[in-house]
Amino acid sequence: MPTIIKSDELTEMFYTSFVEHKSHVQPDGLAEREFSCDLSTGKGSFTEISFDGIYLGYGNLALSTPTQIQYELHEEFVTMFFALEGHTVYRHEFLSRPLQFDAGHHNLFFMSEQLGKKDWVSSKSQSLKGLEISLSPQFFSSFFPENGRQMHKFLKGILLSQSAVLCERSFSITPAMRQIIHDILHCDKPMALKKLFLSSRVMDLLMLQIEQIQFTENDNTLPKGSKERLYAVKNYLESKLEPQFSLKTLAAQFGTNEFTLKREFKQLFGKSVFDYWNSLRFDYAKRVLKEGESIKQLAIKMGYSNAQNFSTAFKKRHGISPSYYKTSN
Repeated sequence: MPTIIKSDELTEMFYTSFVEHKSHVQPDGLAEREFSCDLSTGKGSFTEISFDGIYLGYGNLALSTPTQIQYELHEEFVTMFFALEGHTVYRHEFLSRPLQFDAGHHNLFFMSEQLGKKDWVSSKSQSLKGLEISLSPQFFSSFFPENGRQMHKFLKGILLSQSAVLCERSFSITPAMRQIIHDILHCDKPMALKKLFLSSRVMDLLMLQIEQIQFTENDNTLPKGSKERLYAVKNYLESKLEPQFSLKTLAAQFGTNEFTLKREFKQLFGKSVFDYWNSLRFDYAKRVLKEGESIKQLAIKMGYSNAQNFSTAFKKRHGISPSYYKTSN
């Protein structure tokens, strides 16, 4: 049985154990604070940033026992949730079943003024880490018109002030999403640029999230065995990042043929196999360049004959030379 904490008890414990480490509000309306707190079941440290109808909250919580938070909402918002470590379960009356979030999964909610429950679970060796980005319903609706059955239902929930989830299962965080999350969590832009940078990254992340979830509407036209195979191919590409591969060999490895793999992969994920593979590789390249990898060594690792060819391909993909990341470190 988890330890159950109600929202008023959480507030009381939070404010009696709250330690604020940094807090400031900029003239442009960006507010940021860092704090830590103790609960009866664990300790945590958090960062909150808010501006122009966008709220970002992230941090970690080390739990000594599984914990359930029974919360009550007093305003409406759309929430992008990304589970980075640990295990979280959302329980709410608008969900037909509890929504599970293992590490590396995400989803999109609209939460109205209702009572809900959230279970937090982490092992002794792993803390609970996550990123929540909340948007005002007006901000969200102004950017995302109806497009597909799931989005129509989601936007209808916002219009009627009825809590909703874009899809009643969580999805894997893609490498492209991980790169954006890394950029948000490690944003070191000057305050004059921070709001602009974060708002653009939030929009990029939201677009990737919606695109990935909407691709599930194509699932009904593919047999179950084909979908399982395609997700296995996708996971393989994400885990290997090979310098090169043969589509024919890849198809044979997963028990299909080249033509079928090309057609079904594009149908399910909206990109060709090679487009998806290249986007993974160059997102990886951008990340390791920021971490200090040399251009020459990275070019070799990615299968290019020389650094110049790699730099040309990198600039074509990202619109900027890889040397930018070396000079900005």
